[in-house]
Amino acid sequence: NDAIVRKLARLRTGAKLRVLDLFAGCGGISIGFESAGFEIVGAVEFDPAAAKSHGLNFHNGAEAHSQAIDITKTSPAELCLQLGLDNVEDAFDVVVGGPPCQAFARVGRSKLREIEEHPEAFIHDPRAQLYKKYLEYVKAFQPLAVLMENVPDILNHGGQNIAEQTCEVLEAKGYSGAYTLLNSAFYGVPQMRERMFLIAYRNELGAKVSFPSPTNWLVVP
Repeated sequence: NDAIVRKLARLRTGAKLRVLDLFAGCGGISIGFESAGFEIVGAVEFDPAAAKSHGLNFHNGAEAHSQAIDITKTSPAELCLQLGLDNVEDAFDVVVGGPPCQAFARVGRSKLREIEEHPEAFIHDPRAQLYKKYLEYVKAFQPLAVLMENVPDILNHGGQNIAEQTCEVLEAKGYSGAYTLLNSAFYGVPQMRERMFLIAYRNELGAKVSFPSPTNWLVVP
């Protein structure tokens, strides 16, 4: 794969890994990657206020980086054009993001049932299909690495394990992936918040996915 070869050659020169954050919000995932030395090159966020905040947080409020973007109506090529980037395949090294979790989270299902008067309305929520757009962007940009975050209920959405399906799709695209549940309370954050994390690497890297061991332990009196 020529695009992967070019990206690896670029990194050997000491260049930073370039990140695209999908469903970025104001930049919760972006700030973590930036703090780790990555370069936040682009983001996709539907909410205007959140998109503007992300632009302020990572691009000094640059107009091109502060516009709301509808991922269902914006192709990877159109995104590159808006951000002033060249060849789609060469634009990003890492794709990260958390597709909207409301359709997966149990806390939101009762509201959806009230709205549609259907006991399984959450299954038909169009937001539950946005992870497929995430995968379309991965296919187009051919990143070296992928990270996806979501609520634990994504492991059983109407009887489907979306994380497992995502790994299978990524493997068919030339990646090696794995997922797990991590609780922020065990990593120095004073909050009990469990989330699914999925990581995948291009097979050319020869890397094996691993997840961090807890840095903090809860002590129950």
